[in-house]
Amino acid sequence: MKFKKFTASLTAVVLTICATGSLTVFPEDQDAEKLRIMPLGDSITDGFTGDPVGGYRLTLWKMLEENGYTDQLDFVGPNWGGDGIDPNHAGYSGYSIADIPNMRSGIYNFVDWLMESYPADVVMLQIGTNDILSSYELDAMPERLELLVDTILEYLPEDGLLYLATIPYMDADVTNYTDAYTVEEMDKAVDDYNTAVKALISEKQAEGKPIALSDINSQLTKQDLLDGVHPNATGYKKMGNYWYQKITEYLNGDSEQPPETAPETTESIIETVPETLPETTESTESVTETTEPITETTESGVISEKGDILMDHVVNLQDLIYMQKYLLNLESITEEQMHAGDMDSNNLVNIYDFVLLKQALLSSLN
Repeated sequence: MKFKKFTASLTAVVLTICATGSLTVFPEDQDAEKLRIMPLGDSITDGFTGDPVGGYRLTLWKMLEENGYTDQLDFVGPNWGGDGIDPNHAGYSGYSIADIPNMRSGIYNFVDWLMESYPADVVMLQIGTNDILSSYELDAMPERLELLVDTILEYLPEDGLLYLATIPYMDADVTNYTDAYTVEEMDKAVDDYNTAVKALISEKQAEGKPIALSDINSQLTKQDLLDGVHPNATGYKKMGNYWYQKITEYLNGDSEQPPETAPETTESIIETVPETLPETTESTESVTETTEPITETTESGVISEKGDILMDHVVNLQDLIYMQKYLLNLESITEEQMHAGDMDSNNLVNIYDFVLLKQALLSSLN
């Protein structure tokens, strides 16, 4: 097995809930010579629709375990989730490449904190889906991505590697998350972004940077989606198998090498984005406390409490779970429930409302 072993400093296992809406794990102080791998991205990395919990990471870890690699590997990141696997990761449901004003948080805006706090030797980055769902400055996505990639590369060790992934096609006929695209427009937006991903990788490789392609788009079809955006169980399994191939290529020294000559590229104009650091709390309580209800009167005269999708006058984790089931087409909701679940008052209940409710529940613990 050809890879450099790194000494990872681990800290005591304490679960906390951070401002990004995920459980955080701080391991116990001890030295371990392990390769540190960070799964980094949005809800697909988080495993938002994972069953069992963990998304592609579950399949990936099981394959690494079955083939004798896991004693030498450590998944790292501030978030925690995934039954029966090394649960650490850096997947953030609803996040974009960089902050989208008044709409989404972006990974770029806290990536310095992330890489400093959870050093990684290999980073598995898949991001961009939410920028497209938000229809946010699509032409500038390559520049935002380059800014994020350059920052991550600065933190990698000498023998490290950034795997930059393409994103899967989304099904514009399923309007759970957006109705802004026709099928042709959505496919084109994904194709344009993935072309930019591959061009960026070629450019950075020509500069001698430790970056390689993970072509997730080539592995999935729209039939592998559960809700038009997130993979179903089959899709996550395909992703896990593919990521296993990429990780073992790295472990065995078979990752693609940078080309000897640089392709012609257009100079990038990168907009600077102010940095913000996510704050954490020291609470170890589960998210079951009640939030202060936010009431509104609907056009039909119905009084609803924001987040109280179960209409039981209590806003808690059960409302969040029910909302997720609705987004996965496993439950239906009435007009009154729709008003209660519509956290951003845009007459829809979608992933944005899920993230807002999750954040509201977390803030109630402070």
